[in-house]
Amino acid sequence: MAERKPLPASVKKLMQKSLVKYSDMPGERQIEILDCIVGAIDKFSGPEGVNVEVAARNIKDSLDKIYGSQWHCVMGRGFSFDITAQNGTLLHCFYQGDLAILVYKC
Repeated sequence: MAERKPLPASVKKLMQKSLVKYSDMPGERQIEILDCIVGAIDKFSGPEGVNVEVAARNIKDSLDKIYGSQWHCVMGRGFSFDITAQNGTLLHCFYQGDLAILVYKC
């Protein structure tokens, strides 16, 4: 597999907004969950990158506490999915350019 070059810091700074690929959530809930996602990723980012496992666990625990149990969070680069989720609970977004986040409740 070919090595990926890390994104330059100047480009990453421009990509500090989340890009929603698909969502069936109401607008206010979507914004709250995006804030939770961005906060967790920023909190667990370091010079070596994002600690994906800890950030995903933090997002899942936060959503379980706020909206009730059975939330799931998948985070990484280069994955695909085919899931069944409750209506109004699916959100697929990108952050920092190439980090994909999927949250849903089933």
